Amino acid sequence: MFDYHIHSEFSDDSTEKMSNIVEEAIKKGGKKLCFTEHMEFNYPHEELKFELDYDAYKSEFERIKSIYGKKIDLYMGVEMGIQGNDREIKETIKYAKNHEFDFIIASAHCLEGEDLYSMDPETQNIDEFFTRYFHEMLSVFKQYNDYDVVGHIDLIRRYFLKAHDHKLEKSQDVLRELLSHVINNGKGIEINTGGLFYKSANINPTLDILKLYREMGGEIITIGSDAHVAERVMSNYSKAIEALDTAGFKYVTTFSKREKEFHKIK
Repeated sequence: MFDYHIHSEFSDDSTEKMSNIVEEAIKKGGKKLCFTEHMEFNYPHEELKFELDYDAYKSEFERIKSIYGKKIDLYMGVEMGIQGNDREIKETIKYAKNHEFDFIIASAHCLEGEDLYSMDPETQNIDEFFTRYFHEMLSVFKQYNDYDVVGHIDLIRRYFLKAHDHKLEKSQDVLRELLSHVINNGKGIEINTGGLFYKSANINPTLDILKLYREMGGEIITIGSDAHVAERVMSNYSKAIEALDTAGFKYVTTFSKREKEFHKIK
């Protein structure tokens, strides 16, 4: 089992110790685990800043790796929050260039400067919302290319229950353009099981997007629990594998020093 989306106390929305996370992963039979702490410039939330203390993170990671490294392969990654304005894009490009990671997830937690989690879904036309969300990601990726996979590409479905009424064809043109850009630049997406713990109770992305990505030639895909507490590490791994198999994937991807490796699903 692999888990390539994990948050510990080095992310503002988690208080979990790295050691607890690693011990839980070992107990569950995990083979590879990558921490992906939040880093996002000017995140629009009063309490959450998502400003990563890189030196403290690296120091603790190296300490934990020295203790547990013979029992499980450990990697140091980051989840870079992306926003669609020039200032944040430039800062993100500079940060990724100047810091060393095994793996970089690029995730859109905001749309047009607003935090998705705080938005009122009842005020949104959900079909237009998906189109705007995918378009903003695409506009960022046309400038920012220093990442490995796109995180929870349909995050809207996690937070907005009404998003389940959205039919893919309503936003398919811009989604196809986004996925094509990702694939043609040698990048991938993740399958994120964290949504199964929300009211929406779905994996992100949902099966329709997974199938579209695969049909378009997408091969690079990582599995992540998006765990912020130790007990959720490696959670619902079998469901992720089942979804990948159904969508036509033969391999799951892991990263080390930004280099990808493919592992047979079966």
